[in-house]
Amino acid sequence: EAAARAKSMGIRNAKFYTSDLESVKGKYNTVTCVDVAIHYPTDKMAEMVGHLCSLADERVLISFAPKTWYYDLLKKFGELFPGPSKTTRAYLHKEEVVREALAKAGFEVAREEMTGTNFYFSRLLEAKRV
Repeated sequence: EAAARAKSMGIRNAKFYTSDLESVKGKYNTVTCVDVAIHYPTDKMAEMVGHLCSLADERVLISFAPKTWYYDLLKKFGELFPGPSKTTRAYLHKEEVVREALAKAGFEVAREEMTGTNFYFSRLLEAKRV
């Protein structure tokens, strides 16, 4: 879909593809990772951030579900209900851990936002190479 939209806008030099994060190779101006960190435990997520940063020449955009007392409480509440779809299996991450992983890879947060819907919230960070 993104390739078709880019083509319709006259953009000819963009390349689009999908891959699992561990297999991504190459060098890119910007690397984005949106709504993926929720599938990684914290120790793996920090490794993933390091890997993504190694691919980025200029900046990284990453979103994650922030670990706060409120979201922890919502997750615990969801566990009270029977059935696999009643509670999220999403991993919550402390913002400090994500920022530390970015800094360790030589990046500094330039912008930050909270995004959300009725029941899902995520933190979005834009980090630039220093």
